[in-house]
Amino acid sequence: MLKPRYFLLVALILFIALLTSGMEGKANFPREIVDDFGYKVIINKKPERIVSLSPANTEIVFAIGAGDKVVGVTEYCDFPPQVKKIDRVGGFTTPNIEAIVDKNPDLVVASYGNGEGNIKRLKELGITVLCLYPKSVGDILKDIKLVGEATGFEKEAEDLVKDLERRINLIREKVSKIPEKKNPRVLYLVWYPELWTAGKGTFANDLIEMAGGKNIAFDVQGWKIISKEVVIDRDPEVIFCSGMGKNSVILKNKILKDPDLKKTSALISGRVYTITSDIVERPGPRVVDGLEKMEKSLSSFFKTVR
Repeated sequence: MLKPRYFLLVALILFIALLTSGMEGKANFPREIVDDFGYKVIINKKPERIVSLSPANTEIVFAIGAGDKVVGVTEYCDFPPQVKKIDRVGGFTTPNIEAIVDKNPDLVVASYGNGEGNIKRLKELGITVLCLYPKSVGDILKDIKLVGEATGFEKEAEDLVKDLERRINLIREKVSKIPEKKNPRVLYLVWYPELWTAGKGTFANDLIEMAGGKNIAFDVQGWKIISKEVVIDRDPEVIFCSGMGKNSVILKNKILKDPDLKKTSALISGRVYTITSDIVERPGPRVVDGLEKMEKSLSSFFKTVR
């Protein structure tokens, strides 16, 4: 027969285990991390009141499960849907410092677009600010982990990144089977009649290449206007028309009616596709949705050249 002392010991061990597991998220605060601007950020306790100053940052915070901690977002934060119920604290480039302070945040997740002066002012007011500045898809994945570390949602962030990496690797595996020199020439457009396109240093360019395409604006840095003459000369085989809501469809219809662009292989073969700008140009978890969308659109071209 087991002695009562044994049961007391087992009960004590179980109690300690439950207590420590419940305290795990709090026990490793305060912590010091380095953000994308190279600033050392000291976070004294697990954040309970978070303000996000960009749509991408808001998506990251919600994607790792910390959405219920968010008390303020910018006017352009619109995903996930429940964000619409959260109070606004100004615009992306024009954050309202007073409104942010009124929210009494213990963490502000900022972005390069918020302005150095605004970020500096928030810090002067004693607010903890984490600045994100991703420049590639790889940077986005790193930032998801960074936000997880800052908010105490490390495991959730790690799990999310692993799933995103799994999906990316599936695309890479498919793309690796494309015959050499058979990558389709791609044009990514966001405006008409001025043909605004994405060149090097943009997420759109990253996704085009990862999806197996070759950006015809390979010699363009950032966002620039490309002439019709150059487009016709480089003859895109696939065109993506990007925009928010119905704007991508409107853009596509304008492209299809352009008498000069009708000479391109993309229009001749009917490979002109719409894509939502948010899943391409917004540096958050949904860029992988954009990658999958692009790869799916390009896959019909791959089949014809194999």
